[in-house]
Parts: sequence; structure tokens; C-alpha cells
Amino acid sequence: MGYFDKYKTTEFESDYQTIINSASFRRLQDKTQVFPLDKSDFVRTRLTHSLETSSIAKQLGSMILDNMKNEVKKSEEDESGCMKRCCIDYNNYKDILDNIPEILSCAGLLHDIGNPPFGHFGETVMADWFKENLKNIKFKDKKIDSILTDVQIQDLYHLEGNAQALRVMCKLHIVDNDYGMNLTKSLINVLVKYPVCSLKVDEDSHNIFYHKLGFYDCDHDLFDNISSTTGTKLNENEYVRHPLTFLLEAADDIAYSTADIEDAFKKGFFTLEEFISVYRSLLDEDDIKYKHKAFKMLENLENIKIDFKKEPHNEQLLKMQMWLNEIRQWFMYNAAYSFIKNYDDIMEGTYTQELMDDVFHTKTLKILKKIAKKLIFNDSSITKIEISGSGILSFLLDKFIGAIIHYDIKDENYTLSKEDIKLIGLLPDNYKENYKMEKKKYTEEKDFLYLRIHLVVDYISGMTDSYARRLYQELHGGY
Repeated sequence: MGYFDKYKTTEFESDYQTIINSASFRRLQDKTQVFPLDKSDFVRTRLTHSLETSSIAKQLGSMILDNMKNEVKKSEEDESGCMKRCCIDYNNYKDILDNIPEILSCAGLLHDIGNPPFGHFGETVMADWFKENLKNIKFKDKKIDSILTDVQIQDLYHLEGNAQALRVMCKLHIVDNDYGMNLTKSLINVLVKYPVCSLKVDEDSHNIFYHKLGFYDCDHDLFDNISSTTGTKLNENEYVRHPLTFLLEAADDIAYSTADIEDAFKKGFFTLEEFISVYRSLLDEDDIKYKHKAFKMLENLENIKIDFKKEPHNEQLLKMQMWLNEIRQWFMYNAAYSFIKNYDDIMEGTYTQELMDDVFHTKTLKILKKIAKKLIFNDSSITKIEISGSGILSFLLDKFIGAIIHYDIKDENYTLSKEDIKLIGLLPDNYKENYKMEKKKYTEEKDFLYLRIHLVVDYISGMTDSYARRLYQELHGGY
């Protein structure tokens, strides 16, 4: 018996410690959330956003358990003897379900771990680069888009942080085992928001499962194994969301929709009066269902009274923060209610929308997101970082994809230049080792080529904003 064996920890507590101590998680402190990274400690980074999402997700998990307990109590008092499925599940699997808050806490920490530098815009830049350039790149005098399979091409056209997260967790973290960070399968499955391959992506589908790519073709067998274990695999190549993914997605929505408003207000993007004016103008836009609830929240903001014991530094900021905290509480209440209300469909895999899509504060959430688009995302400071990030990522892809195409092939007619060799030397050893391990599963040249391209995607996606900018300056010849 080891010294520490008497101090028992659950698998999910072990997951939490692994995440907190990982370099991939620490790098989030230097990745943009929405606003350019600056000297202010107030503005959120990917790291602080992930911590907030984790906190909200964990609280949602606790609320779900409380709701299930209340439903059990109601059923016991019901003389008809009728018992809801959530009650039956809670009675039968209480010890397992009690882990829900811990699982969601871990999932919140990890949900953005696959995102590239420069915010979500970085994903768009990288995908667009492949759409524009793949047809012009040649491997042994053949255009790459004529060599790769349809699914491999679509993987590159739909590059996605969630799909990349699966690689970070399971393949890129360490190379001395086949399990990466060695996390529990249930946690990994919760993080796959869109359980479809790139060929099935349909942004306009009524089913949210199909809105984005969930896993790359080279990770299909990995995801299939995880889904088979957790029970989210329906049949061959058909999967559904893990039930807890709905709560994770709600937590993410709640965190960023309120935090973006707070950060922008703090940075002076708009005044309280401007915010109220735009909010009011949006009440009658589109679907006006639940308008009365959204209007009530506006009234609450206008009527906030603060009894200060001393002169406030910024009364308007304090009002906004108090109001946003109330909003977060209502959003969490709605999400928890929606989960129990739709429990049967969620467990059957037939619930195909988000938890916040038809609740009392659906309209309120939509208004906050529209305000962000109107008053925040078009600001020049954000536009500048997007333009800068686009140039940096495009340059790095030009350099490294060009260098990697004929790497690791045995053909004297296609040799690497000195610059290509030096560029490949910059790639992390553990990423190159993972490439060699993945290569063992394949026999055809097109698959090796696809894996080499992913080697570059892995490298660039894992960069922090500062590292990407510094590397660009060094390779571009400017300091």
C-alpha cells in the first residue's frame, strides 16, 4: 500500500488535477477571448472565461441534482404511483449521478482548450486559408485536393476548436501512452458538442448536432470507442450528444453572453444609457415570445438602487455588474428547469435544440447577443486584432504547410529545402511523435499527407497569441 492510497480521490477529481496542471490549460491565459489582451486584469482571457464556465457548469450540475431530488419527493407523495424517468434514474444511479457537478466543472475548464490563437476568428481564418489554398498546393506534382478524400478535405474546410480539443486531450498532451491526458471517457464525451463528421455538417439544420464538426476523420475511431463506452453511439457512424453536453453548452452561453457585456462596458464601449436604448429597441425584433420577461429585466436594470457607504468609484459599472449577476442567476435557473423538463428526450437522444432555446429568458439571451454584435464586435480594437491575427495565421500556414508537404517521404525527386528542414525543426517533438504513432494505422500516401497537414494544424492551434505573434515577427524578419 502506497503512502497516499488511504487518501481516496474519485476519477473526476483526478481529472480536475490533471487539467489544472497541464500546459495546454495554462496556455489559455495568453489566448484572446473577445478583447485584445492588455495590461488590465479586468478583461477576460480564454483562461478566465474557462474558469467562469466551469463554475457555472458545476452549479448547474448541483441544481440538476436538487431538481431530481425534488421530483423524487413529489413522486413519493403522488398517490397514483406514477414516477418520472428522472426519478427512476436518480433512485437507481444516485452514486453515479452525484458526480455530475465534478464532471461539468472539469468540462468547463476544457471546453476551449482546442481553440487557436486570436479568438474564434482564428478558427475562421485557418479554415478559410485551406479553402483558398488547398487547390493550389501540390504533392509530387499533383494538386492536394485531388489526392485527399472528401472527408479529409472537408475536415480542413471546417477546422473547429471542439474537434481539436479531442486531439489535445487524447493525443497531443504526452506521448508515453495511448491516452494523452488520460481523462475519463465520460468527461471527454461531454466535450464533443457536435457528434458528426465533417461530411454531415449542416449549419442550417434544425438539429444542433449537425451545426459544426465534432471530430476529425483521423480521430473517428477514437470517438467511436468513447461513444460506444458511454452509450452515445446509436449505430454505425451515428451518435448523439452526451446529456451533460447540453448543460456545458448552456454554461458557456451564460458565461460569455454576460461577461462580454461587462468587459465592454468596463472598457468604455458604451454607456449605460446607450445600452438601455439599444436593449429597448431590440424588444420588438423577430420573435417577441417572452418579451415580457426581457422587458422585466430591463426595468430591473433601470430601477437598481445602491446604498453606498462611501463614494462609489463607478456607480454605473456597479449597477451593470449587479444586473448581469441577476441575469446569470435567471439563465441558470432556466437552463436547469429546461434540462428536467426535456429529460426524457435528452436521454433518448431526440432533443435537438439548446436548453435556452425555449425558456422564459430566451428573448433576454438573444438581446444580449445582439447587443454584443451591435456595440462590441464591430469596434476598431477588435477589428484590428482580427486583421492582425489573420495576417499572422495565414503567414504561418503558408510557411509550415509548404514545408511539411514532402516531409517524411522516401523519394529522391522531392527533397526538403534548408528552410523547410529548419521550419520542421521548430515543430514540438511530442507532436511529431504523435504523427508517427498515428501513421501506423494507415498504409496509403494520401493518409500520411493528411496527417502531416494535421501536424501543422496541431502546432498552430496550440500557440498562444503572444507566441504566434513573436514567431511571425521572427520568421518575417522584423523585431
